[in-house]
Amino acid sequence: MGISTFVDEILWRFQRHNHLSSSVTSTNPNPVVLNPDYEPKPSSSLSTIVQGFHLPALENTRVPKRIAFPPMDPMKRVSIFCRSSIISIDDSFLEREFFTEYGEAGRYEVQEVVGKGSYGVVGSATDKHTGDRVAIKKINDVFEHVSDATRILREIKLLRLLRHPDIVEIKHIMLPPSRREFRDIYVVFELMESDLHQVIRANDDLTPEHYQFFLYQLLRGLKYIHSANVFHRDLKPKNILANADCKLKICDFGLARVSFNDAPSAIFWTDYVATRWYRAPELCGSFFSKYTPAIDIWSIGCIFAEMLTGKPLFPGKNVVHQLDLMTDLLGTPPPESIARIRNEKARRYLNSMRKKQPVPFTHKFPHVDPLALKLLERLLAFDPKDRPSAEESLADPYFKGLGNVDREPSTQPISKLEFEFERRKLQKDDVRELIYREILEYHPQMLQEYLRGGEQTSFLYPRSYTFFVVTRFIIKVPQTQN
Repeated sequence: MGISTFVDEILWRFQRHNHLSSSVTSTNPNPVVLNPDYEPKPSSSLSTIVQGFHLPALENTRVPKRIAFPPMDPMKRVSIFCRSSIISIDDSFLEREFFTEYGEAGRYEVQEVVGKGSYGVVGSATDKHTGDRVAIKKINDVFEHVSDATRILREIKLLRLLRHPDIVEIKHIMLPPSRREFRDIYVVFELMESDLHQVIRANDDLTPEHYQFFLYQLLRGLKYIHSANVFHRDLKPKNILANADCKLKICDFGLARVSFNDAPSAIFWTDYVATRWYRAPELCGSFFSKYTPAIDIWSIGCIFAEMLTGKPLFPGKNVVHQLDLMTDLLGTPPPESIARIRNEKARRYLNSMRKKQPVPFTHKFPHVDPLALKLLERLLAFDPKDRPSAEESLADPYFKGLGNVDREPSTQPISKLEFEFERRKLQKDDVRELIYREILEYHPQMLQEYLRGGEQTSFLYPRSYTFFVVTRFIIKVPQTQN
């Protein structure tokens, strides 16, 4: 069975199992044996065997929408969350269509807005050509800030290069009406119902099987990402998309970076701004001047702990508070770990800290499978050298009966030529041309013309596209607090 169909096969078998459950017994002839002292909470889930795996027959999870908006109404007005603040939109904005001047818009029928942010809006839609449900991310005024445009370039490039069942997929990017003057971008993703943050909040009855399968998917995706020499750098529940069928997909690669073969194995980027609660200790206060893929492993550990308890593990109010919360659970780091910290203020702070003993994870996480806790302790090692890689984590006894190296693919490291732009200072027109080049990857006919050296500044859509009248959608987005 091909790796791309692995999860689909799991889910198909699960659905078939549920359909036939009335005619089968609840006894599993080959159960997965956990710690004999562990007594799991009662669960109606049954184990089912799939292609030699003992895989959980997971009950569907509740997946509230990330933002609950009413269906789009062409007669209503809009307020939109823009640049991290709620602003009033004048009548000139209200007259814009959801698809502005984009000839491919007629291919999609937009139903409702499902997300919003500083970038613009996300609408759920139906692809009329395929019948698939998709999410269309409209990114407004892409080139207003070169740093934002570079982040978008980085994300769409990485998602084109990283194709994996546990990573969100870009299905299409709409062709802009002008090569040198376009401002908005429409990226078409596979539609996911919610994100892990909302799933954790909405489900207080997740089973041990859910925890195991969720973590397995995250580590499997991370193994693939790291094998490409990519660091995600912003893993958190809101950056993990989720469906009711328990499928997770890693998204939001805007802060990701690629480590090239000619660079040291541990590298440092000064613009790291990931969410503090999931930030590894070596990134708090610049404790280490260099870091490794272990930063993503720490984030996965924090996410796993949040699944187990339903709340963030280290919700620090600032860097000092964050370190206090970490050491309250893990104890003060040993002198040899403190000695390796390059930041003098950080060393002084930890050396002056009262001696703290680590809290046993069995006390912090009662009634949790001991095998899960042993793996969690490894993921949350204070010193990054003590954390396992994603590949090593997948081989942990916790995944016995589920893990299989043949279904946990790696990939080749990304060529540094793909990210040559990271080595130079880009101007607005540079980024525009690079993004346009990425868009053409989804338009093979136009790409061939581009590679042949066409210098036209604007163009008609290829003959395969049909022109039409764009239906005017005015989006009503209720105001929310920032």
